[in-house]
Amino acid sequence: MRAKDRIRSLAVTATLALPLAAAAEPQNNDRALEGVENGDVIWDITLSKPAQLAGQIGVIHETYRDLQENGIEPRMVLAFHGRNVHFLTEDLESVPMEELDQVEEFNENLDKLLALDGVRAEACAIATRVYGAENDNIRDEVDVVGNTYVSNIGYTQKGYSIIGIR
Repeated sequence: MRAKDRIRSLAVTATLALPLAAAAEPQNNDRALEGVENGDVIWDITLSKPAQLAGQIGVIHETYRDLQENGIEPRMVLAFHGRNVHFLTEDLESVPMEELDQVEEFNENLDKLLALDGVRAEACAIATRVYGAENDNIRDEVDVVGNTYVSNIGYTQKGYSIIGIR
């Protein structure tokens, strides 16, 4: 990785870590969560910048913990579509060399998130086709579905909220 890319990566990581540093302070979402029993969310993920995506996966993990701490059992679907489907492949051969470290960090964060109860991931088959990722090469933990927009429609009909990561 070039020095310029390392500096940019460190700056992005530091910026994304700021919310995590604030987590040490007591958080209060009582007004928003009053009467809420459902912690179901589908994360509509089109972001394809690996350093930022790694940080966002960390924030999603923090959101999971925050819901639990408020007595709400989260159920989360991470719906990937866009160029980011290349980051979900087993061999990462299609990832540019200058992004490889960041993509590996993203996958480490994703592994931790997918290990939690009620968290699953989907990759859009339209995106794999358009961006040239092989469906058979997508990680086993990630389900390839026909169209994640259809997933968004289905999950919202089941009471899931959609949060876009762009």
